[in-house]
Amino acid sequence: MAASKTAGRKSKALAAKMSGLQAFRRLIEQGAATHDAQIEPILTSDDPEAVHRARVALRRMRSTVRGFADMLSPDAGGRLESALADRFRALGPLRDADVHAGELAGSPAGDEAARQAAELRKALRAEMKGKAWMLLSDEVARLLDSAKLTGSGRRRRLAEASVRVIASRALQVAWTEMLAFGDHLDRLSEDDLHDFRKRAKDMRYLSEFFGPLWPGKPEAEMVRRMARMQDALGTLNDLTNMRRNAQEGPEEHWLPADASKREAKAREQADKAWARLRKVAPWWCAPQD
Repeated sequence: MAASKTAGRKSKALAAKMSGLQAFRRLIEQGAATHDAQIEPILTSDDPEAVHRARVALRRMRSTVRGFADMLSPDAGGRLESALADRFRALGPLRDADVHAGELAGSPAGDEAARQAAELRKALRAEMKGKAWMLLSDEVARLLDSAKLTGSGRRRRLAEASVRVIASRALQVAWTEMLAFGDHLDRLSEDDLHDFRKRAKDMRYLSEFFGPLWPGKPEAEMVRRMARMQDALGTLNDLTNMRRNAQEGPEEHWLPADASKREAKAREQADKAWARLRKVAPWWCAPQD
C-alpha cells in the first residue's frame, strides 16, 4: 500500500476568496490525507493513538459533508458519507477496546481487556491489507471526479458563492440543531445524549474550519467552551461503551473502580458547560465585508 503524497502536508486554512466548492474540496482532500497518514502506524504499531487520529480525521470529514450538504447533490453527499461511515465503523470496535484496556490496566480484568484489543487489532490489520481498503485519498478523488458534486439552482449558487455564504448557513444549522436538545443535558436519554455529542462535534469542527474566514478569531471562545463540554461527554461515552462491550465477568471487574463517581461528575460538568456555551453570541452572523 503506497503512502499518500499529501499525508505529511500541514492543513491550510480556508480563505474568504474561495468559493464554497473550492473550500469543500480542500477540506475533504486534507482530511483524507490526514487519515492516510495513520495507515502505516496502525499496521505497524500498537499505539492506540493512530486509530484515534484516523477516526478523528474521518469524523471531521463527515462534519464537512454534513456542513456542505445544502450545496452538494444528494448522490454525491450520500456516496461520500457512506464511504466515510464504513471506515469509521471499521475502526470503532478497536478504538473502544483500546480505551477499555487502558482504563482496566492493572485490574482483575485488565489482561482479558488487553487480549480482546489485540485480537481486534489483528483482525483490523488483516482487513486493511486486503484489496478493499484503498487509500482514502484515492477513494475520495474517484468520488469527487465521478460524481456531480452540485446540482442546479440553489445548490449551484451556494457552490459558486463565497465560502462565507455556505459557512454562515452551515454554522446556523449546526447551532440550532444543538439548541433543539433543550437546556438540560442531564434530562436526555442515553441515545439523545449520544446524538447531541455528535451534533456538538459538527459544530466544533465547522467552527474550526470556518472561523478563519472572519477577522479576529471570533470562534475561539465558543470552541474553548465546547471543548470543555466535549471532554465531559467523552467520559460519559467511554463509560457507556465499556458497559455495552463487557463480555464476561461481573460488571465491577469490567469498569474502573470509580466509574459511578466519574459518570456523575461528568454529567454535572457537561450540563454546566452547555449552560455556559449557550451564552456565546453567534459570531457567524457578523456583517459580511
